[in-house]
Amino acid sequence: MAKHKIPKNRSIEDMFQGVQEEETFETAGWEDEPDQPRRVVKKPAKEQTAADFRKQFFSDDLQEKVGRLLLDIKMAYYKDGFGDISMQIVKDGRNVVIKTMPKTSKKDRD
Repeated sequence: MAKHKIPKNRSIEDMFQGVQEEETFETAGWEDEPDQPRRVVKKPAKEQTAADFRKQFFSDDLQEKVGRLLLDIKMAYYKDGFGDISMQIVKDGRNVVIKTMPKTSKKDRD
């Protein structure tokens, strides 16, 4: 049996000269594919509920402003000796009014 001597310092092209590789999904490159627009899978739009529709009016900035004002009002009631407040939201023409008043306990009413 004859020994085959392996030549050294060969380039990759020299080593694979004359080799034909079978193209499979593993060896095929993306650049070999023709330019075709990719299909975009569209998810069905989530139907907007009534709660989602109402929430869109209160942006993060508006929530911050209203929250800050309500905290100021609550602190004013607290300084006057009232612990909790109740709020009532009223539509006045084209305006929305938040009315505040101290919460009364059952002992205070009797």
